[in-house]
Amino acid sequence: MSTELTKKRDGNDFYSLLRDDIISLKLRPGVLFSTRELCEIYQVGRSPAREALIRLEQEGLITFLPQQGTMISLLDLKRIDNERYIRRSVEENIMKDFVGMFSPTIILRLEDMVQEQRAMMKKQDIRGFVDADDDFHHVFYKEIGREHCYRVIDKECCNYRRMRLLVQMVEPGMMAKTIDEHGALLSAVSVRDVDKVMSLFYLHLGQIKNQERKIIKRFSELFTESSD
Repeated sequence: MSTELTKKRDGNDFYSLLRDDIISLKLRPGVLFSTRELCEIYQVGRSPAREALIRLEQEGLITFLPQQGTMISLLDLKRIDNERYIRRSVEENIMKDFVGMFSPTIILRLEDMVQEQRAMMKKQDIRGFVDADDDFHHVFYKEIGREHCYRVIDKECCNYRRMRLLVQMVEPGMMAKTIDEHGALLSAVSVRDVDKVMSLFYLHLGQIKNQERKIIKRFSELFTESSD
């Protein structure tokens, strides 16, 4: 198991810590472990460990394997596609509403966030970059009073997030391309050109899907496809 894992002495936040380590790919899909190993690494009791694993199994992040142990779930292509559909369906309406409602000062904040993304790219901090990308999109939800929608997306689309992070990790130039797309999106938003905004939005989400095909071939051992 990864040496990057966050150590924990108090079990209260074990679920959040383990979830973060999974969605940040500090734990590789397909890794097998026992509850005892988790308790030792995170310094947590068996009861909170079991409770956390049940919650993570419901989110599709871990898989219980009878007589083998517990596995960090493989990237389920069917689930990722459904999560992508959920995010696209919600966020396209978020963007349309945002263009009609945002205050001009928010553009300055978004521009600062793009600069933060550039800083992450310069340091080659890919996990920090994806966090900054999420923060950028969060602003659109927050500005129009739809933070609950963002929390739902964050909760339900964690497997899609793992895929986004993997794409950024293995595809050269994806961080620069993402920054360019964010810049173009901001230019269209600033003049309230909703048609241009939506065109760029669909292009932005489509870039990740285009890269996925190559990654699935290259890292086939990380993927599965459920029948659901």
